Amino acid sequence: MNGNIKIACLPVAGIGNPYQHLMIKGLNESELINAFNGVDDRFLGPIRTWYKYKPKFIHFDWIHSYYIRRTSWMSYFLLPLFILQVVFLNKMTSSKIVWTLHNLMPHNSTNLFVNKFVRRFFANQCLWIRVFSENTIDEASKLLKVSKHKIKVIPEGDYRLFYPNTISRAAARSFFKLRKEEKVFLYLGFIRPYKGIENLIYSFLKLKEENIKLIIVGQNRDKKYVDSLKKNIKANATDKIIFKDNFIPNDDLQIYYNACDIVVLPFEKVENSGSVILAMGFKRPIIAPDLGVLNKRLQNQKKILYTDNLYGKLNEIIRFSNKELSEIGNLNFNFLDSFSWKDFSNEFIKHEE
Repeated sequence: MNGNIKIACLPVAGIGNPYQHLMIKGLNESELINAFNGVDDRFLGPIRTWYKYKPKFIHFDWIHSYYIRRTSWMSYFLLPLFILQVVFLNKMTSSKIVWTLHNLMPHNSTNLFVNKFVRRFFANQCLWIRVFSENTIDEASKLLKVSKHKIKVIPEGDYRLFYPNTISRAAARSFFKLRKEEKVFLYLGFIRPYKGIENLIYSFLKLKEENIKLIIVGQNRDKKYVDSLKKNIKANATDKIIFKDNFIPNDDLQIYYNACDIVVLPFEKVENSGSVILAMGFKRPIIAPDLGVLNKRLQNQKKILYTDNLYGKLNEIIRFSNKELSEIGNLNFNFLDSFSWKDFSNEFIKHEE
């Protein structure tokens, strides 16, 4: 039976977002906590949530959804509305504000001044702020102008029980008509410039090996950028790259992960990555930059992280045997046991005492 520490979680991401679903489920594993979604309203969600539930804590994930819209006039209207709600919650109610800082700044932000202003203001209204890695503390403290003591490091859990994983390697590879001897690289995630996909294609095309394939799949979040990637692939007239810019249903993710030998995530910047945790859950070795949270999450496979030479790392890992790749994948999979969704609840309980 859930306890009396009520935690309302905003904004409401919906059933399609496994992170928030599993976060709330993990919080509720503590008998002291009753966690739930707040009111799904991008205009007055925070104040309506307080009025309806009177929670002890209101936890926010992505605050930019409350003050950023496609049109400037709407953003200018929402910005003071959001600020007024936060001030009211902090000064006029007993509810405490907690924030999970997924990214230092919103991705593809076009107004750095506004975002920096709002995030600094919001950080100073929070009781405490969650980040996923020690590497984020210094930069977050400096950017947000808050004490490092306000920032708590609590890694997220994993997705092993959320996504199906029943298809065999042979069946998954037959879906793409892959030959047994082909070594297959996979990028799976949103297709955006900061993901480093352009560098991945460039580096992959430099490889001299014949029996290799690269699968790039993910939801199109930047049409102009996606079109430029397609044009580049077409210009090189290669059949070694399979490119799919569409949403992949949860049940089908297993096809892509089980068809590949190596996952490649060539991020240009990252504070946290669900894509890394997802790939670890499918027992895959992961080529990624040696940055921030990745250094910690992928500490058991540091030999295949890179600093500034993605091509060199791709060329190196081609020589790895299937046994070596499998061993790295198993290390990643087992390391997920070090993190639990329930860990997040401890900080709320500590601040309640």
